[in-house]
Amino acid sequence: MAATIIQFPQTHSNIFLNLTQLINLASDNQVVEEYAEIMAVCHEEGNFKPGEIETLQEQIRTRRLENARPEEKPAVIPEKPGLYCYTPEMGEQKPKCQIEAERSYYGRHYHINTPLELKGRGIKKDGVKEAKNLRPNYQYMAGWFEYTVTERAFEKLQEQYTISQELLLD
Repeated sequence: MAATIIQFPQTHSNIFLNLTQLINLASDNQVVEEYAEIMAVCHEEGNFKPGEIETLQEQIRTRRLENARPEEKPAVIPEKPGLYCYTPEMGEQKPKCQIEAERSYYGRHYHINTPLELKGRGIKKDGVKEAKNLRPNYQYMAGWFEYTVTERAFEKLQEQYTISQELLLD
């Protein structure tokens, strides 16, 4: 009895399969650019099956973003009261502090969130955070107090508590 080899139709072109693997391994955006040029030349020659070029373009875009992402830095450990700022776009992690602060839109006061109950001049309690109103990554804030504080009150709080503030690049 003789064996018969059945050749199944290939679902992707060889160039697509090769470029997909090479792009996945590329850790430098200059190398990714070279693969993008190879992809463009092969596309002009008609070497791709329908839909493959779009898949490769998305893969290249994703790889560029992953390669450009900054290296994550460990969070600063607050040792004494004060303001601890961090910038996520630079790979910095949020430090574990007693209070989380953000500047108001017009810059005249601060909005702070904390599990601590605060009182004093320039400190206005806005409410308590409820789990149903928080996004999944902020669920840890359920039950925390929300305050609006003046700049002077914020300076006083910095003398007593550790405060984290996110600074975003624009």
